[in-house]
Amino acid sequence: MPATNGHQASQPSKEIETRLFINGEYVESSNGKTFSLLSPKTHEVVAKVFEASEEDVDRAVAAAKAAQPAWAALTVEQRSACFKKLATLVREHNDELAKLEALSMGKPVSTYIDGHAFSWMFDYYSESGYNVQGTSSLNTPGFVNLTFRQPYGVVGVIIPWNVPLLFFAKKAAPALAVGNTVVLKSSEKAPLASARIGHFIKEAGFPPGVINVVTGFGNVSGSVISHHMDVRALSFTGSTRTGRLIQQASSKSNLKPVFLELGGKSPAIVFEDADLEAAAEATQYSVQTNSGQTCMATSRVYVQDTIAEKFIALFKEKFGPVKVGDPMLQETNHGPQADKVQYENVLKYLEIGKKDGKLILGGNPDSHEDGYFVPPTIFTDTPEDSVIMREEVFGPVVNINIFKTEEEVLAKANNTEYGLYAAVFTKNIDRAMRFAKGLEAGTVGVNCTSPTTGKDTPFGGYKGSGLGREGLHHSLDHFLETNGFPGPCRYCAHIGAECGVAARPKQRPYYHVSEEEYRCSMQILRHFLQKEDLNLEALRAIAKDLKIDTANPQQTQRRDSKATDDSPGSEEAVQNDSEPDTEEIGDLHEQLGCLMQDSLGEYRYVGAYSEIAFNAAVCTMKDQPSPEVEDSKIIVPPKESFPPQKPERSKLLYEVTSPTHPYLPPREYCDYYVARFFEEVHCIYWLYPIEQFHARLDDTYVMGGGTSTSSWLCSLYAIFALGAASNEDSQNSLIRDSISPETRRIPDMKTSGNYLALAKALVPAVHDEADIDSIRALAILSLALLTFRFRITSYLYMGTAMQIAFSLGLQHDKSPTNQSPVTKQLNRRIWWTLYIMDQEIASRCGSPCVSDERSLRIQTPLPSEQVLNPGTNTPLGCLSVSTSLNRLKREIIQTIYPERSSDSRTISFAKVTSYVSSLQQWQAEMPSHLKWGVPVAPTHRRSIGILHLNYWNAMMLLSQPFLLYLVIKDSTLNHPKRTWFEKLSEICVDAAKNAVIVLKTMSKDQSISSLITFDCVCTLKVIMILALGLARAESQELRRDIEACVSILENMEQVGFCRSVVQELPMRLAQLGLKSESNDADVKLDFGQQATVATLWPEFDPSNGYADHTAAFQGSGDLGDSFLMDMDLYMNMDMEMSSMQGVGDSLQPNLDFFGGLFPNLENA
Repeated sequence: MPATNGHQASQPSKEIETRLFINGEYVESSNGKTFSLLSPKTHEVVAKVFEASEEDVDRAVAAAKAAQPAWAALTVEQRSACFKKLATLVREHNDELAKLEALSMGKPVSTYIDGHAFSWMFDYYSESGYNVQGTSSLNTPGFVNLTFRQPYGVVGVIIPWNVPLLFFAKKAAPALAVGNTVVLKSSEKAPLASARIGHFIKEAGFPPGVINVVTGFGNVSGSVISHHMDVRALSFTGSTRTGRLIQQASSKSNLKPVFLELGGKSPAIVFEDADLEAAAEATQYSVQTNSGQTCMATSRVYVQDTIAEKFIALFKEKFGPVKVGDPMLQETNHGPQADKVQYENVLKYLEIGKKDGKLILGGNPDSHEDGYFVPPTIFTDTPEDSVIMREEVFGPVVNINIFKTEEEVLAKANNTEYGLYAAVFTKNIDRAMRFAKGLEAGTVGVNCTSPTTGKDTPFGGYKGSGLGREGLHHSLDHFLETNGFPGPCRYCAHIGAECGVAARPKQRPYYHVSEEEYRCSMQILRHFLQKEDLNLEALRAIAKDLKIDTANPQQTQRRDSKATDDSPGSEEAVQNDSEPDTEEIGDLHEQLGCLMQDSLGEYRYVGAYSEIAFNAAVCTMKDQPSPEVEDSKIIVPPKESFPPQKPERSKLLYEVTSPTHPYLPPREYCDYYVARFFEEVHCIYWLYPIEQFHARLDDTYVMGGGTSTSSWLCSLYAIFALGAASNEDSQNSLIRDSISPETRRIPDMKTSGNYLALAKALVPAVHDEADIDSIRALAILSLALLTFRFRITSYLYMGTAMQIAFSLGLQHDKSPTNQSPVTKQLNRRIWWTLYIMDQEIASRCGSPCVSDERSLRIQTPLPSEQVLNPGTNTPLGCLSVSTSLNRLKREIIQTIYPERSSDSRTISFAKVTSYVSSLQQWQAEMPSHLKWGVPVAPTHRRSIGILHLNYWNAMMLLSQPFLLYLVIKDSTLNHPKRTWFEKLSEICVDAAKNAVIVLKTMSKDQSISSLITFDCVCTLKVIMILALGLARAESQELRRDIEACVSILENMEQVGFCRSVVQELPMRLAQLGLKSESNDADVKLDFGQQATVATLWPEFDPSNGYADHTAAFQGSGDLGDSFLMDMDLYMNMDMEMSSMQGVGDSLQPNLDFFGGLFPNLENA
């Protein structure tokens, strides 16, 4: 046990326990890390204390979770025996514990009563179990209604360093008494006594895992406890700043209830009729005890003017004489401050007090002692707005001010953000009651002050001093859940009538086996699968590997067709009520063009599943074949100046700044760019912990970027490129609202194109670094390039990012043994984000994914959000749900849009309907907080909206080939086949209608964005589907939906891809037979009187096949320049919605559009 005796730092003392107490045993930290504990008296190392890592806290929580059911099942008497034994052991070792506290934080042994207080508390709660009572009610006819008071499960306890054992008992004892288990974190300033308690816990007979004690720093172990999903309640005593962080952690994780006792700036008011001798004695003791290191110390004393001089003399007489010295000596009653940080903090306030007030006692460190000693100090006549009057000093420092009237002093006493304790000294009972009601504090003492409290009264703070109340009776309520239980009444039982009886909630309420069956099953699985994380995804993967024979696809349909679903218009599952007809895949895809010329003149392959093909087919169906077209696989580009001239690569060199002084925009512009990125892009594609990102960004600006890696700078430039797009419009309201007028006078001189050039120039160095930051850089750059219509380059960079991930072993969850749990979870989250991005960008291009599970075994589990919270913009569980949908979409692509000639050439209708059912089941099983229509935090609206757009997009991807085929070959389909095609077409149109609902809501909430292409492309895809619906049958509803989609596009921020689409939208609508009339007020579409195939496309003969109308899928000569670019743009959805193999992406982004903006960009 590495520790020292306080005098020889190099000689550990075996009497001092410094290890972690987890699951009933003392263990060293998982990474072997320790920190030095210094004596505040001698400044020497007294112990090397093991510092808990994230993994250690996880083990402690797991042990507590496993022990809780059995502990809660014990009788009150059985738990009581452990409590009483522990109380006895601690009482017997009070002197030993006093010496440990004197060594660690300098509390004099002569004043130490904490062990006795600990024992008294455990003795009391040992017999309090029977005080926990539920209620009953007969007010509902036919029922006896009961409420149960039940333990939460695992309770987190974080205690301060000033009186650790007192808070250990105040928090742990009531939590344990009602059946919870505890993970307690002691302070790194005073860990020794809490660590020693573990020996007594074990000797007292507590089962392993019931009480776990870890030591460490707040930003590691404290943060993990606060964020942990298995910690169901948390009690904390400490600073207000840390309390806010803990409350934020609760809101970001599982909304665990938190009970906070925080800082104080307690006032004491002394009236002229008070017993001055008693008032002076009580108030000086409140500030002097524990060297002023108590949260409720009366550090502000207000004295009535008529007795001020006399009171101050008495106070000074009693406050000054203290025995400063070695806290290990009995004669010492005033020890040092806890450590150097506390000492220097108090000295800082002393200087403020000397400047603002009048020093009448103390004020200078004791020169006769070597330790961190601060003598009792008094300031008078200090202004109320002085920092020392408003902030907690946490030292033996008091400010005494004078008042004249009750109104005056009440206002001064309440003029603080704290409200923990207050005191009033007077013999006038009416005045005492007025002040007891008027003082804004959780506890008000009359003719007494802190630390005096009533044991059976609640204690806690107003305002910034905390949440909740502690006390002998009140603390039990903190750690109990209340749940209602409508039970059977005797009358119903007597007459044999059915009575609605609710089953008692189980520990795991959503599985359909008993508690014992579940525990036994998990024990068996852990025995045989010791190295596996037994989460849901891992179990699914194991089951899949076993190749369990599934039933007929019909049986995979949704088990409960009546399952509630909050999404708009969830469509009915298609029932396989006819003979199992099939359709040749070749018939669906064979005539579609599959090569598309990019902006550099190269022909690029476009797979059948790219929506580019589908949109091109819809928009050109009515046109006659072009006489120029000889090869049905080629889509001819527009005649007007296409392709644009190749950008000059040489100019790129002039754009790159010095590596030692990289260009950075003004900080206010940077903050605007970054804020938009996290709100609109990162909420979908998670790559950085937001705190880590901003810390690195601050360092970059402090250091001028000279020490930044190429990958980090590349990421920043890609982010700036996205944000700077709106910078090009001087009237942009986002800029006006976010950038101050002073900053706008010196604008960011770089455009989006400039930033892309800077980012691309760094790519070779990014490749050389080939680390996690390189993955982030290439992924973000891919998104930016896609937004600005560089589709092929985006695809290439995304592929490189995936290959770097392979080289790091992310697909197999490989990591160094010394890698922290947080880093491991971060890498898992990045891997699955890449997996999704790879699918989406590859689908956009109609090209193969790099992460193809048909040839790649992926073993990476989904990340644990108990360890790594995704942040404020991404709801919990969103990545897991998105990944499962993404995998389902990949299966759909592989089945409906096969790439290899050896693949099955027929599609079973039963297979298609099984996919419909699978998608519906995915939607039904979505966590409730992600469902559509459920109130969500404003910061989560975009993530949830995109998640639902992806769902409806997947449904359209599955069914759109059948809708397009039905429109084209309506007369050639026989009756059974036509029935199936009509059903699937209805599903496709319904999915588009539901997507419109989501898009309208996102537009209204202003959560729709142009910084990624998905929003715009999805809206365009919906227009294509609705247009096909109109081709089938006239519908005013479909017309209104198309009009709404056009309005959404025109109201989006007109940058990048979105701007090009809106410019070409009128021509596209005209090709569809729809006329767009835009004005500032609204958007109106002029459709003919009839919107059937015959009237919209009079030249089109539905009896003919694709072979006679190849031009319909190859693009027409009069197609607009940027629209065929937008067969790269225009079809930029999630993009698995194409129905025709190879309907081409005839162009790469139109670089004419970039003109002078991006002179240095090259497409590949």
